[in-house]
Amino acid sequence: MTAARPGLRTAIGTALAILLLLPCLGPVQAVAAPAGPPATTAPPALEGPAQDPTPEPAAEPSAEPTQSPAPTSTPLPTPIPETALRSRADVTPVQPFATAPFRLAPYTIRTLSWAALPYNGRGLLSLRKPSDSDANGVPYKRVNGRAYYHPGNVAEQGCRYVDAYVRTGNPAYLDRAVVRARVLMQIAVRDRGALYFPYLWSYWGAGLRAPWYSAYSQGFALSLFVRLYRVTGDGAYLGMARGTFVSFRRLGRSRIRWVAYVSSSHWLWLEEYPSARPSHVLNGFNFALFGIYDYERLTRDRAARQLLLGALATMRGNATRYRVPGSVSYYDLVHYTQSLHYHRIHIWQLRMLRQISGSSWFSRLAAALAADAG
Repeated sequence: MTAARPGLRTAIGTALAILLLLPCLGPVQAVAAPAGPPATTAPPALEGPAQDPTPEPAAEPSAEPTQSPAPTSTPLPTPIPETALRSRADVTPVQPFATAPFRLAPYTIRTLSWAALPYNGRGLLSLRKPSDSDANGVPYKRVNGRAYYHPGNVAEQGCRYVDAYVRTGNPAYLDRAVVRARVLMQIAVRDRGALYFPYLWSYWGAGLRAPWYSAYSQGFALSLFVRLYRVTGDGAYLGMARGTFVSFRRLGRSRIRWVAYVSSSHWLWLEEYPSARPSHVLNGFNFALFGIYDYERLTRDRAARQLLLGALATMRGNATRYRVPGSVSYYDLVHYTQSLHYHRIHIWQLRMLRQISGSSWFSRLAAALAADAG
């Protein structure tokens, strides 16, 4: 593959520094903030975010036509061609289960283009620093008068900033992605080779005491690290991706830290809220699946493929349980909450599963949901 672009040197150096700091990383301290309601891990909004400000108009041409304009010292950024992105990487393989404890789908996984990947191609995020954010512009989430980093939202924004860099070539977007990766490593918890990104506030609506972990945020973080590696070639991000993937392999509801488990019916569940009574939140499951997909396609790790096929089997066997014919689909399978916002995200996710798996079953279910309530 082609070498990393010169403009990436700063970002690469920053990422290498992150890796050196990894053994001593700990949770970020909460900072005081005005009181506010507890937050749930909501997926990205459907509408596009605010665009960057309109650029300043170009200078008027010289009044003397015989004068040649001075050449510009800095060329304008140009989009990064897909051929410049890394598509494969060698990592220390994770040993797959000798016999998978969960059902496996019989699909042949497809490789999507960069533009077709989940989250890519949406409106460009603003480069302006949000008012309620840290010194690097990473937003806080306010909970009960304190401000925290929301790991899922931080990682999701990072993914979109990476895509903005690829689409525009503007290194400012890459910088924004790198500082979000740095925040995730700052709050990361290491456990037997796995990386977890904790929520440092309690969420009693799901019976979760801080710190708790979520397949939703683990999936977004996995996608971010994979995509940063694809753009920069920095092995530090590859190591972070591997550690995040390993977190999905720590199966079970008996562990202190877990985000995935196998039910008595042998379905592999990736839980947004891994509580004593898992609620099987649909959108959170699929965001986690998309992260495993990114990692599997980059590394072709057999353990990642096994986990991905297990997650696809769970969706093939259970996705219809979320459908409410003639109405909005269920958000989860415990409280049976209904939300048009999440219903539309479910439709989009099912269409993505069709692209990943090649199975038209997912697109037919997406069409049924769209007909139920668009």
